[in-house]
Amino acid sequence: MQIGGDRRFPSEHHPLRATVGGVERILDTPDFHRTLAQLSEETGRPVSKLSEQAYECLKEMAVKPGGMTVDAWDKFSRWMARAYKVDYVPSEVAALRDLNATSGLIFLPNHRSYLDPLVLRYTLDQYGFPPNNTLGGSNLALWPMSEIGRRNGIVFIRREFRDDHVYRAVLKTYLSYLMQKKHNLEWYIEGGRTRTGKLRPPRYGILSYVIDAFAEHPENDVHIIPTSVIYDQQHEVSAISAEESGGTKKAESLSWLYNFARSQSRRLGQAYLRFGEPLSLADAVRLTEDSEGNLRPRLAVPKVAFETANRINAVTPVTPSSMLTFAVLDNGDRAITVDEGRAVLQPLLDYIRARKLPMTQNVNLDEHGPLRDTLRNLVQEGVVTQYEGPTERVFYVSLDHQHEAAFYRNTVIHFFINRAIAELAIIQAAEEKAEDVKTAAWENARRLKDILKFDFFFPSTKEFAGQLAMEYSLMWPGWEGDTFTAEQVLADAHQLKLVLAHRVIGPFLEAYSVLADELELAGDAPVEQNTLVATSLSLARQRWLQRTLHTPESISKDYFVNAFQLAKNYKLVEAGPDLAARRQAFAEELRNAVRRVDDLREIAAEMGQPVLTERAQLGGGNG
Repeated sequence: MQIGGDRRFPSEHHPLRATVGGVERILDTPDFHRTLAQLSEETGRPVSKLSEQAYECLKEMAVKPGGMTVDAWDKFSRWMARAYKVDYVPSEVAALRDLNATSGLIFLPNHRSYLDPLVLRYTLDQYGFPPNNTLGGSNLALWPMSEIGRRNGIVFIRREFRDDHVYRAVLKTYLSYLMQKKHNLEWYIEGGRTRTGKLRPPRYGILSYVIDAFAEHPENDVHIIPTSVIYDQQHEVSAISAEESGGTKKAESLSWLYNFARSQSRRLGQAYLRFGEPLSLADAVRLTEDSEGNLRPRLAVPKVAFETANRINAVTPVTPSSMLTFAVLDNGDRAITVDEGRAVLQPLLDYIRARKLPMTQNVNLDEHGPLRDTLRNLVQEGVVTQYEGPTERVFYVSLDHQHEAAFYRNTVIHFFINRAIAELAIIQAAEEKAEDVKTAAWENARRLKDILKFDFFFPSTKEFAGQLAMEYSLMWPGWEGDTFTAEQVLADAHQLKLVLAHRVIGPFLEAYSVLADELELAGDAPVEQNTLVATSLSLARQRWLQRTLHTPESISKDYFVNAFQLAKNYKLVEAGPDLAARRQAFAEELRNAVRRVDDLREIAAEMGQPVLTERAQLGGGNG
């Protein structure tokens, strides 16, 4: 990690060197005393006992004055993250520094690696930011790192505390204290690290406490900073992928920390840090005001959470590793040449440029160096295997490493979801010989959007309609004015330069279809999430071995959990009228969707993806 500058904070202004006033004083407020009195009434426990418990809870989570450990922690953290050079936009950080002069900031990054807070901290430090108060899981509070972490702004909180009313009250009070003191906060909106590479649905817990606390003391605005951190390659991905396909997560320990530190000894490329448009909490809370002028801050929680997630996705850049994994995945379980890889990448890159999507500077097929380096790193990490044939070098996803490759591709998959839906929706309209192809395609797209809503973030119906129209205009110039028949669509589909549905939503629909088949087998019997997810994992593994499943990526806990949420949303989980018939219809709908994805896969193959005769520069041919 290359970090410029060696700034030091004057001790009287450094929030981790200045006294926090003692934990006793943080809880000695009229509001908290009223909370304890209310809890005493509800539980029958004496206020004195509740106060003792509250004090212990605060000691558990509160940061401590850091002294010399701040500098030591920074040096240790730089060593821990030595595998990466940080790529960021200086003007973005400078704008945040200006905003921080008048407003407290809450950094809400996505969560891909244990290194995320280190990457963020070092970048902000270069521009004079004090260290954030970072909320982290108590599973990482490993002595002696726990004490060092507390002295460096880490607020260790329990993973589960829903039923502990005292702990919840203390956490809210402490967060309110930090905001009133204008200490910048940081936590991870997904809750834990992504298992699939794409952004997980946001967790509301901490955000709800923060918004409640702000609404009680709205004197000074606080801005949420959507933050994206992604990496060229990550050592963690192999372990994450193993968990995703059904393995068990290994508990953190000192030996785990040692091995993790050792794994960072080899340079893995760059870490890309980007900041989205700040989101004002004052504005968000103000929008919840009812007709009588009363604020209802809890109404702001889901809106702020999803808007933050969308802003994170919007600034996450396309990288060489995300591009290359697009090329090596979903190629009929076969190796591809460098030329065939470029046959996939070139129209994809043209599409990215047409949409003006964010890209890193090293995404350029005409300059093969960065792509060659990324490919070499993927090979070194075991994600991709290269074979030196007598005539040409070929590449393929290594055995049992499809989830790792998908992890990198999924980093930017949100940019292509609407295109994939548009392709599938119009193919369905054409195959069903709809009289009004455009109207049918729109209705099909709305249904697909609803099916995929637990895995992807979608805008309002009106905004989605505009985005879909843009996709069709890119596919068929003149879409708005022309009339299309089903026959024309099917004929023109074979002339498209880019087909993405099989690479983007194929694995998700396959996973949903597996779970739907399990639901259908259950007839009208109620089902439980853990059991259904486990049986779906087992069935998916069987189908992959039989090669009736197109990709092992579909063997995914996260995909099945989200499929279960979809089934629950459609009232297919618990007993109800005509349950067996509705489950059957759901399973049939998804089987048809998977079949149409297969049709699009065949169209892509007929178009020459991944076949190309012109020599490419990706990897330098045989060199």
